[in-house]
Amino acid sequence: MDNCTKLYHWGLFINLSSNQTTKVSTTRFLIYFLLFFIISTSIPYFIQRNNALSSILIPHFWLLYFIFNGLTCITHLIVRWRMKISYRASGEALLASTVFRLIFSIILIFVYLSEIEVKPGLFLINFFYIYLSHTVFEIYCLLRNLRNQTLKSLSCK
Repeated sequence: MDNCTKLYHWGLFINLSSNQTTKVSTTRFLIYFLLFFIISTSIPYFIQRNNALSSILIPHFWLLYFIFNGLTCITHLIVRWRMKISYRASGEALLASTVFRLIFSIILIFVYLSEIEVKPGLFLINFFYIYLSHTVFEIYCLLRNLRNQTLKSLSCK
């Protein structure tokens, strides 16, 4: 049942190999990730370019931002790999990625604040912008994939 290759789409059963469906979904994720990257980078970039607002960004903001971009990409691809093995473990994989991101964030906050002195309110604003935007994006993409896995499992006979 896990290796079923039928997909129900617009009232028709479409036969696809599992490599094709995974490749399309991974490509779609990378396109979404590129769009997310452009949109989420533009806001801090324009804040930094504006001299009056440039003090809003914390030191090493871009380093934190790119660490979270890498973390989002890696965790999403690992979760997709786990979902490919068994769609029944999709919910657990989604929860594990969210918990991993939270634990990693706590460690990152501890290391950052022990090395760099910043204003607490300013740090919270910057960090929650990075953390929440990446978490919402990852959950959105994984839930879309989870929905596709559910449709796939319902349409297979």
